Amino acid sequence: MKKTAYLLVLGSYLMLLFSSCRKEADYIPFVGENSKLAYNNYTEQFQYLWKCLSTGYVFWDVDTVNWDAAYNRYLPQFEVLDQKYKDSGYVRTAELEKLYKGLVGHMRDHHMTFLVKNLHPAASDYTPYITIQPGLLEVQSRNYYIENRTIAQAGLRAFLVGIEGQYTVAEHSSTDAYITELGRTVHYEYCLFTLADGRNVPYLWTTNAAITPVMRDMAGSTAQVLIDRWLTVACSTPRNQLAGLILDTRSNGGGYQDDLDYLIGPFINQRTEIFKTRYKEGPGRLEYSAWCPYYQDPNPNYHRDITAENIPYVVLVDINSVSMAEIEPMVIRKVFPTAHIIGERTYGGTGPLQNDAEELNYGGPFGNANEYNHYVYTSTFEALMDGQVREGIGLVPDEEVLRKNAPSNSFKPQLDAALNYLKNY
Repeated sequence: MKKTAYLLVLGSYLMLLFSSCRKEADYIPFVGENSKLAYNNYTEQFQYLWKCLSTGYVFWDVDTVNWDAAYNRYLPQFEVLDQKYKDSGYVRTAELEKLYKGLVGHMRDHHMTFLVKNLHPAASDYTPYITIQPGLLEVQSRNYYIENRTIAQAGLRAFLVGIEGQYTVAEHSSTDAYITELGRTVHYEYCLFTLADGRNVPYLWTTNAAITPVMRDMAGSTAQVLIDRWLTVACSTPRNQLAGLILDTRSNGGGYQDDLDYLIGPFINQRTEIFKTRYKEGPGRLEYSAWCPYYQDPNPNYHRDITAENIPYVVLVDINSVSMAEIEPMVIRKVFPTAHIIGERTYGGTGPLQNDAEELNYGGPFGNANEYNHYVYTSTFEALMDGQVREGIGLVPDEEVLRKNAPSNSFKPQLDAALNYLKNY
């Protein structure tokens, strides 16, 4: 089947993965993306959205929000808004935003975007829409928070400047490619660092997890040649000339789950279970499917057993590594004893998401902002990594190096730490 990717989410072909381990729903619930259930006032709007999340939210087993208590607390406050509208003919959008932020602002899902239209805004309101992202609110509260700024924006030449006597840049290529399914231009960066002792370190970084569409559909392009070069150097350089390899997932918004074919597959010898997922198969908050394993197969075109050769695999992460950009290092650390993660605790959006999944299960995105006055983008699946659900937590690195401590060129100290680790490995 055709595979489709979504920004900040895992690959969409999980429908195929789950087809062998789920049972069919008895009916298609109203929580699906094309839900047409209407509401006429603020109280009904609140009750409808509360019910949708009560039914379709996939993290009720780990979320600490008391959802029933929240209903009892906020219902009277939405009734007050209805009275305000009757009295004055409008409700300030800021008042509505305050209530919904209190309701959903602390939820665990770090993929969630909660968008709602004010039914009766004041004429002076700039916009009738409110947007709440619980993950962003949580991330901004961390003491090491730094606003997302990609390596490309930071200035690649400054980023690649070496420390005298430690390493040099032997090869360097970069390019941009428009990825239709993501709806955006992705930047690709390859470097071959040479340490002072002459050993090489191939390095790869992309602004989204978008290796798959390049390797699948863009043969001969600059991006394809760049990725192929990283893989070829990593797989063919003699062991005594290879210090290790670096994958950089910093400031990466996620994308294709299939990218693991190129980040894990080349370096394993046999099919390997890498994580498990499950979904809501009933309307009850804790009505889950069984945990379904996801497996990674070896890549048929590139191969090297880095575990047998004791080749270190370093991954750089930061607070803006999201979704597949944090799944990748989690899986690499699980699979390879030689893995070493450097940087910051990642964003925490690990739940796979599948649009148009109402026929598959009882969870995921619902609504339409233009037609139904709301749209809630929320995870469809819950992921289990090494026995833990890391949603809202993310990946804690093996070696913490904070970008916030180096604002002038905040990306470079983490790269320095990676190359220093490989030098001394």
